[in-house]
Amino acid sequence: MEAKIEEKENILSHNIKYLRKINKFSQEELATKLDIKRSNIAAYESKNVEPRLRIILELARLFNVSVKTLIESKIETGAETPKFADDATQQFGTAQELDVEDNNDVAKFITKSIKIRKVLEGFKSFYTFKKNSITNRTPDKEKLIFDIDNFIQLMEHLLNYNESVIKAISNKNQA
Repeated sequence: MEAKIEEKENILSHNIKYLRKINKFSQEELATKLDIKRSNIAAYESKNVEPRLRIILELARLFNVSVKTLIESKIETGAETPKFADDATQQFGTAQELDVEDNNDVAKFITKSIKIRKVLEGFKSFYTFKKNSITNRTPDKEKLIFDIDNFIQLMEHLLNYNESVIKAISNKNQA
């Protein structure tokens, strides 16, 4: 059982190193692309440190693999891997034009918006919890708290904007 847990924990480290090498990036080049220190890349690859969400998203985007695959599946030569854009498509469907005169389109939009709202609220709750669990504040932890506050503020902005779009469409259809 322990071997399976350890193997699971090594997947992200393996994938970062594997993708960096097949894309012919040195640790320094990858660090520059991510705007971080080379030592961070070494730590991610040696299993000492787990990257922040921002870095995971940037790695997925840079290497064009889905976040889920990057984190959960060992990527190997010749294996078919879902692309970065597949994450959003799988979760919410592809982007399409919205005909606000078509009640079916509006209903689908509202349903997708509600799903997106739930995801954003989940992120907001998770990061609020993470922020509140930080103890022994150091300058690094203060920076992390600042990042979390900015992320939460972005989530609140997106939630409010989403709600205003739904209201505007609903009002237009009722008129």
